[in-house]
Amino acid sequence: MTWTKWVRPGYFGRQRDARVAHLNTQFGEGNWELRWVETVDKNDVKDVGLDFYSASKLCYEESYFQYLKDRKDDLSFITSFGECYDNAKTNVESGLDYSKQEAFSTHIQDIAVRNVLKRRGLPFKGPKDLLLQIRSSDSTGYRFGPGNVPFYDPTLITQPSKAPSWAKPGSVEDYWQSNKWIMINDIAMARVTGAA
Repeated sequence: MTWTKWVRPGYFGRQRDARVAHLNTQFGEGNWELRWVETVDKNDVKDVGLDFYSASKLCYEESYFQYLKDRKDDLSFITSFGECYDNAKTNVESGLDYSKQEAFSTHIQDIAVRNVLKRRGLPFKGPKDLLLQIRSSDSTGYRFGPGNVPFYDPTLITQPSKAPSWAKPGSVEDYWQSNKWIMINDIAMARVTGAA
């Protein structure tokens, strides 16, 4: 089965479930995937990129690891809480597993932070009910949001940017949205080109 880059869809946010349903209708369930492509050759249609788990681990988490590496004060601040979350307190239940996506939109930064702390041997030390929200500008952990944390290698971010307006250029969010592609297989290609 051949997979081909179709389009860079940009930010899904709260529309994730509706967008996925539309893609299932358009291409057929199982005939498309989201992939994160790091090639600097935008015309390379054969580069199948990274799946969600690999992109979360190798790109998102690695950026957080590099960013927090020499930031002892930030690490002290984060670990002074009992846990962290993004868009719902139930995010805590995801633990270290990027595939556990129980909320209305995808949450990755909280899982990345947990994995970075584990890699560094640092536990959360605060009361279990004292949660650090890493999200919008009104959250306590805003500075650790993916729109603020720099991507570990900004030269790999596909241009033009597909990042939402709240994300800084060169940030993890810029990478996540700009390098995200809808990849379709031969069945979907035949379906959309009328060759089926």
